[in-house]
Amino acid sequence: MMKVKMMISMFIMAWSSSQLLAQHNDPDKLLDNAEVEALMEEGDIPGMSIVIVQDGQTFIRTYGYADLNAAKKVTPFTLFELGSCSKAFTALAVTQLAEQGKIALDNSVSDYLPWFKVTYEGTAQAITIEQLLHHTSGIPWNTIAKIPETDKVDALERTVKLLIGQELDDVPGTRYEYATINYDVLALIVQKVSGQPFEIYLQYNIIEKLGLGSTSIGEPEDSSQMAVGYKVGFFIPQEYDAPVYRGNYAAGYVISNASDMAKWLTFQMGLGDSAMYTLAKVTHRRDRTVPLHGMASYARGWHVRLDGSDEIWHEGVNPNFSSYVAFRPDEKTGVAVLANSNSKFTPLIGQRVMKAMAGEGTQREFDPGDGNDKVYSSISLALVLYILIVIAFAILAIRAIFKGERAYSPLTWSKLGKFLQALLLVVPFLFAFYILPEAIAGFTWQAILVWSPVSFAALIILTLTAILVSYITYFFTLCFPLKNQYLGKVPVILLMSILSGLSNVILIVMVTSAIGADIELRYIVFYYALILGVYLLGRRFVQVNLIRFARGLVYDLRIELIDKIFSTSYQKFESMDRGRVYTALNDDVNYIGESTNVFATLITSIITAAGAFIYLASIAFWATLLTIFLIIALSGIYFFVGRSTNVYYEKARDERNVFMRLINGMIDGFKEISLHRNKKLAYKEDVAISAEQYKKKISMADVRFVNAFLVGESLLVVLLGMVAFGMPEMFPNIELYVLMSFVVILLYLIGPINAILGAMPAMMQLKVAWNRLRQFREEIPANLDLSVLPVPTPPQVRSVKIRQVRFSYKKENVDEQFSVGPIDMEAYAGEILFLIGGNGSGKTTFAKLLTGLYEPDQGELLINDEVVDSAEMSEYFSTVFSPAYLFEKLYSHNVAGREEEVMRLLKLLQLDHKVVIKDNTYNTIELSGGQRKRLALFQCYLEDSPICLFDEWAADQDPEYRKFFYRTLLPEMKKMGKIIIAITHDDHYFDVADRIYKMNQGKLEPYQKEETLTL
Repeated sequence: MMKVKMMISMFIMAWSSSQLLAQHNDPDKLLDNAEVEALMEEGDIPGMSIVIVQDGQTFIRTYGYADLNAAKKVTPFTLFELGSCSKAFTALAVTQLAEQGKIALDNSVSDYLPWFKVTYEGTAQAITIEQLLHHTSGIPWNTIAKIPETDKVDALERTVKLLIGQELDDVPGTRYEYATINYDVLALIVQKVSGQPFEIYLQYNIIEKLGLGSTSIGEPEDSSQMAVGYKVGFFIPQEYDAPVYRGNYAAGYVISNASDMAKWLTFQMGLGDSAMYTLAKVTHRRDRTVPLHGMASYARGWHVRLDGSDEIWHEGVNPNFSSYVAFRPDEKTGVAVLANSNSKFTPLIGQRVMKAMAGEGTQREFDPGDGNDKVYSSISLALVLYILIVIAFAILAIRAIFKGERAYSPLTWSKLGKFLQALLLVVPFLFAFYILPEAIAGFTWQAILVWSPVSFAALIILTLTAILVSYITYFFTLCFPLKNQYLGKVPVILLMSILSGLSNVILIVMVTSAIGADIELRYIVFYYALILGVYLLGRRFVQVNLIRFARGLVYDLRIELIDKIFSTSYQKFESMDRGRVYTALNDDVNYIGESTNVFATLITSIITAAGAFIYLASIAFWATLLTIFLIIALSGIYFFVGRSTNVYYEKARDERNVFMRLINGMIDGFKEISLHRNKKLAYKEDVAISAEQYKKKISMADVRFVNAFLVGESLLVVLLGMVAFGMPEMFPNIELYVLMSFVVILLYLIGPINAILGAMPAMMQLKVAWNRLRQFREEIPANLDLSVLPVPTPPQVRSVKIRQVRFSYKKENVDEQFSVGPIDMEAYAGEILFLIGGNGSGKTTFAKLLTGLYEPDQGELLINDEVVDSAEMSEYFSTVFSPAYLFEKLYSHNVAGREEEVMRLLKLLQLDHKVVIKDNTYNTIELSGGQRKRLALFQCYLEDSPICLFDEWAADQDPEYRKFFYRTLLPEMKKMGKIIIAITHDDHYFDVADRIYKMNQGKLEPYQKEETLTL
């Protein structure tokens, strides 16, 4: 993976020879200490020694601490592990033995170690000593992971024996591939040839002969001078006690200090009088038998630069130390850098110093990185946050049990299946973690935990903890589900939205990081497919569940509103604005339901943008801050535009109510407005004007957001231009790959950012819809409790009475209110009462009071001389109002088993040839006015209520049916003991009534049959 660089301090500028080497010949001003300390801070290096040899002069500078806790500073005598810079010592020992004729460089390893056998593509191969020295043996570089953690005497032989049967990457001698274990094989050969442990041979025959009194291998000469080793973790160097790899001492565990490294550099450049210098010169000869690696070739324990400088160099890194040694023999200049951290910045500092001494201008050509600590740390912190959220959710869930919001639900096979399915889904991810070391570096888990940052181990532990906590919480919530199903789904939907957003970020990071990475394609494809699967399945899960959530929410909101409306008395329902009813039940509820998709997109986009900006901050902190500032400024524009636009959405919503009210009038009164062309055109114009007003207001709101959106999109494009053209000027040290990553990710972020900004108008409309819906719900005048069963009606109604009933219509801004009453009336079983009166006399109001549809302001309603309320009163009535409204389905009574009675009544009313009833549903209600009233009368018969009220039933009937109604039907119902109250103007049939009442200006008066009826 591409290494992620630490936050670049603004005061770190490109090093130049004039900066680092202030005075070429002045040792006191040789190094710019501020620059060195800045790079140490950036590279997480607690302590460092720098050795410079120039023109026969040696300079040593020390920085920082050998032990942070003890505040022990680095001195020239502080000891450090040299890492792979140790290989030059081993190579010198092998060359010494070769010059003595004890080792032949063209001999194979098996000549000295007969049991040593390796293969290439299944065929046995022989590796020569020289190929081990030059790293052309074909042994893979990741065999370092095979080196066992041990300090036993036989550690070296055990290490080399692990290579038995090793499959090589190449035929020996054909290609350079650095493998640290090559030098362990060489050390074992030295041990076999010399007849003494390798450490002893090297100490007495190389180190002591060179006069390196403080240098040793494996164990420090003076443990009190040994620096504490550190490795990066969670953005800082952390003390780390590395395992002992005695089998790898020859390749990475020579221990030395600045004083001895000055002697070592002097020896390597032939500035001393050592007789061994001729051997050193042999180790500097590069291998010419294989292609170059970059602009360098390998010699014996040294790299040789082929850029014209002929620089000889090597870097070393152990789990908690690092080093860099370089020199130019012809120029007699050299540098050695020793650090007590596994930082990648150690060789960078060494290279800068070397170039500065050579008078070469320097710029940072690459970012050493931090071993991905920032990536691991960021993910670890996110996991900590996630675990805390899950734990908090679990605590809230436990609390909900005590509050009665959650209840135990027995574990069923279905629930167990869901849990097992969830376990199966995590298997690919567990496998992905299992192969992660192999995928990253071909390492084992044991090796990668040693060589990776401290944060990597924390990441693994936190990941497994997150999985465990998630499954425990999930199983708990399965057993104790939330009673509110919607609240129960919200955490899972939010979690999957977050995972989907994070996966989206990881995908783009993988794309940008895969460029130039040396990870095998099969692993890249596997992890990319796995993360892509998380993203797609997460999005699908969120979308599918949001669809179900939204539809369920729409259903519940509608049912809640309908429940309140049905719990409203007819009297109060009449006062409601029908336009608001239609808009609330249709537009507002639908918009709230559909807006859940906006939430999902918004959450995913926010997570994606946040994750991407965190990643960008890790590679270019100040540039990211600038970008975020511009995004915030853009959001501010949207915020202020949104506030001003919200007014237009409110006005549009009001106009929508007017439009729906007009549509309702069109439907209900289409017959009336169709009579006259001018009336229809005038009404049509009102509808069109309302629609146009709605169009203007909603368009104005949308256009204002479009304008802001275009401004925002333009700013994003300008932002890209600033990054591409301005960032190199503002941040001259920024690397090209960082700039390219920045541009690619910003291009990718245009979609999520636009989605966030584009969600704002939707959120504004959602706010309007929710506020209006809440207001409408609060204003519904529900005054009935449908859950309370009605009082059982007595088996027989003997009488119905009204005493001193008064009622007035309440209208605002009207001085005179139409009133009815006081009214006194009584009727007995088997009586027929006629109610007459002119238009506007109060007949309909009286009928609504009598049937319980209106609640009287004063007075009492009595059944069998017992007072009842209006809602109870209506249970005794069957009615046919004018105009009669028919439903397609028969409610409150079932005709099953009453087929003969139904057919008899339909024939009696001459509807049998028109109407068929199946499953309590009419085949048609498309009937004439008279037929509709007869069908309504049919329903009264089926209901068989003790009291019947007919409002101008005979008005639309033929004379034949009119006579049938008065002469046959009413007398028959009278014989059945029913109380019949008929509103009528048919004075030819007044003789049918037992009593007649007349409404006159809201007063009920007895009517004498000899009076003349005035219409």
